[in-house]
Amino acid sequence: MHNKKIFFLLAILWTLAVTYLSLATFEDVSSDIEVPYKDKLAHFTFYMMFVVLWALFFKQSKYNFKILFAAIGYGIVMEICQKLFTTTRSADVLDVTANTIGAIVGLLIITKIFNNKTTL
Repeated sequence: MHNKKIFFLLAILWTLAVTYLSLATFEDVSSDIEVPYKDKLAHFTFYMMFVVLWALFFKQSKYNFKILFAAIGYGIVMEICQKLFTTTRSADVLDVTANTIGAIVGLLIITKIFNNKTTL
């Protein structure tokens, strides 16, 4: 039961972080390190972890596809919100693609964990 509360807190905090990072402005942030496609890698990671953390909270495989579709839908909503509610961000189909691929990889990871009966 203790793990369930921890996973719930982590999933909520992660979702809030994804929301903030999706809508915040980062114009003044610069980096000397150039990583190809770092924006898409960030989207991939955000939604992979979104699926993993929510699946660990629910801990029942019957919810996995609901979590997957919720993550994909949430990613689409965030892109729409970027277009409608920010002046420095824009909606990007490639971001939705990275979100979706990340969510699918998260589902694959969690399926492997649940199939191996790993105790978390």
